Amino acid sequence: MLVAIGIIASPIFMAAGLIQDVLPAFSGGTWARLTEAGSPNYHPLWAPLLIMEVSGTSLFILFSLVLLVLFFMKKMLVPRLVIIFLLANLAFVVIDYFLAMRIPLVASMPDESTPTQIARQAVSCAIWIPYFLRSKRVKNTFGK
Repeated sequence: MLVAIGIIASPIFMAAGLIQDVLPAFSGGTWARLTEAGSPNYHPLWAPLLIMEVSGTSLFILFSLVLLVLFFMKKMLVPRLVIIFLLANLAFVVIDYFLAMRIPLVASMPDESTPTQIARQAVSCAIWIPYFLRSKRVKNTFGK
């Protein structure tokens, strides 16, 4: 039941994060302030980082929606896809964090949420990956 709740909630939370945290950077002149040389907040990593965040998050939303459908269809591929999803999400959050920290404006601002998000994702991997690899319930539900 917890897995189903997580798979249902995942695209919702990702979409909310995308709308709330990333998309505002593309409107209201923010994009120009961050990506135009000569602007006080300019850094050459802003454009690739923001594009990576929108693209990556959009792909994760799509991936989670496909995973949701396959989960309720009880397809054999689901355990592997869940593991790939968890590991890819962890890698994405870590890479995004370290790239963002190379931008002085971002590095100068206190950010406790991203390290917490990384830790939460790592704990999620530590719990759910072994569960999907070893659980008899998973094998019975998504087995042959």
